Amino acid sequence: MDLMSTHDAQLPRPGTLLDGRYRLDAVIARGGMSIVHLATDERLDRHVAVKLLDPQLAGDRAFVDRFTLEARSAARLSDPGIVQVFDQGVEGETAFLVMELVPGGTLRELLDERGPMPPYAAAAVLRPLLGALSEAHAAGLVHRDIKPENVLISTNGAVKLADFGLVRAVAESRATSSSVVMGTAAYLSPEQISGADTDGRSDLYSLGVLAYEMLTGEPPFSGDNNIAVAYRRLETDVPAPSDHSDHVAEDLDHFVLRATRRSTADRYADADEMLQDLGRAARDGRFPDYVVPAPRESSWSRARANAARSAPGSESEFDAADRESGEAVRHGAGPVPTRVETRMIPATGAPPGSGGPPGTGGHPDEHAPDPSGHPQHWNGAAAGPYPPGEVEVAPQRDMIRPRRKPGLLWLIVVLAAAIALAVAGWWLGSGRFVEVPSVQGMSVGQATEAVTGIGLTATTRDAFSNDVPPSQLMGTDPAAGSRIPRGDTVDLLVSVGRPVVPEVGADRSTDAVSAVLREYSLEPVRGETTHSDSVPVGEVVSLDPRPGTTVDVGTRVAMVTSSGPAPVAVPDVVGLQEDQARAAIEGVGLTVSEVERVYDDEVDGGHAVGTSPDAGSDVSRGDAVTLLVSNALTVPDIRDVPLDEATEVLEKAGFTIVTEPAVTDRRITDGRVVSTEPPAGTRLDPVNAVLRVVPSDSVRVPVVLGAKASDARKTLREAGLEATIDTGTGSGIVYGQTPLPGQLVARGTEVEIDALG
Repeated sequence: MDLMSTHDAQLPRPGTLLDGRYRLDAVIARGGMSIVHLATDERLDRHVAVKLLDPQLAGDRAFVDRFTLEARSAARLSDPGIVQVFDQGVEGETAFLVMELVPGGTLRELLDERGPMPPYAAAAVLRPLLGALSEAHAAGLVHRDIKPENVLISTNGAVKLADFGLVRAVAESRATSSSVVMGTAAYLSPEQISGADTDGRSDLYSLGVLAYEMLTGEPPFSGDNNIAVAYRRLETDVPAPSDHSDHVAEDLDHFVLRATRRSTADRYADADEMLQDLGRAARDGRFPDYVVPAPRESSWSRARANAARSAPGSESEFDAADRESGEAVRHGAGPVPTRVETRMIPATGAPPGSGGPPGTGGHPDEHAPDPSGHPQHWNGAAAGPYPPGEVEVAPQRDMIRPRRKPGLLWLIVVLAAAIALAVAGWWLGSGRFVEVPSVQGMSVGQATEAVTGIGLTATTRDAFSNDVPPSQLMGTDPAAGSRIPRGDTVDLLVSVGRPVVPEVGADRSTDAVSAVLREYSLEPVRGETTHSDSVPVGEVVSLDPRPGTTVDVGTRVAMVTSSGPAPVAVPDVVGLQEDQARAAIEGVGLTVSEVERVYDDEVDGGHAVGTSPDAGSDVSRGDAVTLLVSNALTVPDIRDVPLDEATEVLEKAGFTIVTEPAVTDRRITDGRVVSTEPPAGTRLDPVNAVLRVVPSDSVRVPVVLGAKASDARKTLREAGLEATIDTGTGSGIVYGQTPLPGQLVARGTEVEIDALG
């Protein structure tokens, strides 16, 4: 199941107005990650295509950032072989792309309908694609997803490449879909499959695979699954198209094989070199100029038919869009491909029009259906194997006339030449020009009749005016009295009143905002700068006067641009614990890039010493700060702790222990710590943390009262003391002792005992 199928319910429906400007009409096509709508730009009153991307992409910040960047880059491309990008944005949970509308269908639909292409038709597709890639690669853009589905063919014969930058934006998001990358496995270059760096030559490889498929009817590799197809090209070269089709000449074999070399160094260096090679092959093969037909059975044609059934007898949005496309070509808004008559020379040798099979001598883009009802093939005949023979430009045949005398013949030639020169001189001089009429005081209908009545085409165009009321004619462009060629277009300028300062759109670059202001007959000027957390440096934050303000034509509107986020002061974190200091830094919009451990004799270990830059320094929001944390070792209070226990704990903490000679302490018993040097609370550098420990040798006097003098003597000796009998005998009972029981004395001290008897 495509990723989109689970999210269609979340996408905007027909009738929705995106960004307050783009009204969604009918659905044209659906894909794995998007749905394409026919839409109306209500601000500029034109039809566009709006691609709605999968809702989960809009919630992915990495995708939105890359999507915005790629859309802006693609919008700068102007080659006629590229589907133009007009706008982009995110509406709620949906990211969308506004593009040039191309009525017609895809190359995939055309190949499915007609099968393999003759070489001259394939060349007609490849030329505009190579021109498009030449401009894109020069601008640093790589398409990465060239395939028949991304090649659009319009009803007026234009061939265009779509979806520049979209694959890279989706690839950098966290959304996944097999249709995003693996769905194009048949066209991926070896470096894309292996994960190596890609450049413009990766696109040329994919275009070579596309050329192979156009010439033979199928991709060069096949397999049980997409992964198998993709990995075959890591070890296998693309075969020559002539191995599959006898109609492919050696020059086109060379063209495809060089474009699809596994090593990028062996391919064409760039699209221009590849285009030159295609030109040589076309000249050697005498390819005629050819207009690529749009597919008859396409998503566009089906959507248009559905619209016609829904509202019979009235012009649908699809009809209007097709009409606009035709008018744009007639009036110079787009290229008109050159059609030349070509003929097929069948294997039977029958000349065109001599009774051969239907269509064998017709135009190569003949659309008329065969009486049998079968689908049409490239030469206009019913679908089937491409007939052998060659395509050539139809020659002009001389008519057979009776012989004339040389003098009379020359007289006729001279007179004909003179007449032709006279007519040409009149036409080039004044005959082909007419004067634009004055339409002052006329209605739009009257002005239209006045313009069309002298051989010109009339269209209406909104114009702003301080004086002329809305809906009234202001004049013409070109102005009345101008002499222009017959058939040219004259714009009837209809007043829409005074302009209103527009809103700043999704594209906040000064060039884009200036262009919009000029459309409103306003004069853009550079204004002040201001800090902004959301608008990139140099782009427009606001306008002065504010959007929505009604002003005069030509009013200067200042563009207030962003100088980036406001500076942030580094906070003072001295004395805070490390985690508290980190939280304080991040709380003001900065990041901790590194924690550096330093010695400071005034700050305990694990607490902040300072920062780099210093506290109070002004830095940009989001900048990185180094946090300085003390690594000092603070001497603990280990008084009266057993020496061996204290030594173990201190050495684990990083101290180097030196045990000093024992001293007598009247309060601490033998084997316990009396003091340290330096004393408790001192902070030491861990590089040289030497701690001298002084133990106690004091002995606690045991109780011997009531014991026999001999037993008392033994007990005292075991305690490390000496016993002397002051009174009595060794067999008497002890009734007194000095020092008293429980007192701490030095080891070896004499204890006097008094005994009875």
